[in-house]
Amino acid sequence: MTSIPRYLFIHEAQTESLRLKDMVLRQLKEADRGVEYDFYAASSAEDALRHVSLYCDLHPDLDTCFVALGGDSVTSGVAAGLMGAGEGKTLAVFDPDGTNSLARCYDGRDFGSLPLLISGTHAAIDMIRVNDYYALNAFTFGLEDLTGGANLLKSAAAVLRRSFRSVRMTADGKFLDTGAVLLFSVANGKFASGGMHCSPFAAIDDGKMDLCIVRNMPPTRLMRLLPLLSEGGMTDDPSLSGDIILRKARTLIIESAKEITLSVDGRPLTGREFHVKVIPSAIRMVIPAKTMDNP
Repeated sequence: MTSIPRYLFIHEAQTESLRLKDMVLRQLKEADRGVEYDFYAASSAEDALRHVSLYCDLHPDLDTCFVALGGDSVTSGVAAGLMGAGEGKTLAVFDPDGTNSLARCYDGRDFGSLPLLISGTHAAIDMIRVNDYYALNAFTFGLEDLTGGANLLKSAAAVLRRSFRSVRMTADGKFLDTGAVLLFSVANGKFASGGMHCSPFAAIDDGKMDLCIVRNMPPTRLMRLLPLLSEGGMTDDPSLSGDIILRKARTLIIESAKEITLSVDGRPLTGREFHVKVIPSAIRMVIPAKTMDNP
């Protein structure tokens, strides 16, 4: 194993991602740290997963830090590709815009600084396995219909148009009396579905997933709940406590008489039965070094 890792920057194959690539090149030049690096433009999360997995297979003894540029899609693909990669392979995030769901779990750390990333520390983080898929941030049902507080009425209408589902959930071997379900999230980190803050009590390294299940309810109550759900304040209104189930679990089984489609870090997964478990300390992540402003 080499003591200085090689950096492989992985970005989406889009024009906007070229801006991030230019920022990386500029910071590398300014830092003058003599690091070895390369870039890969991934066409999708699945492409990022395949590339990282193949790279790890071809270079098992080369310490490598895989740096996801920008958003959640590529980051989740890189993380899934690192499953089983072993020592010397780490995940990092370059996020100068502050929109990456994983980076947002670490308040006060500057994910837009490559020097801080290069001098950062390593920490083990969990992953969630859903059948044969892996989730870094979360998997959800119904949250893809939510468009934010400015379009509250549109969001509520979209959720209610999707007929509620009678699903059976068993968490850590215990049946959950959910009743009819409008939407739910099962989270590893605090954010899901494009930045929805649906799991404010989650920790990405606690060996547990956070369940947030919203029961079927009248439109007026849903209108009150949606802003709280998007901002992480679902416990702020005690009158809604009977409409929401919040709990932590290590394993989960979801069964539905009819097919449902989950969004697994943005990727669709359709089925009637889903077996879910947390994989503790599944991969290693680089957390940017602290600064004097954020000790």
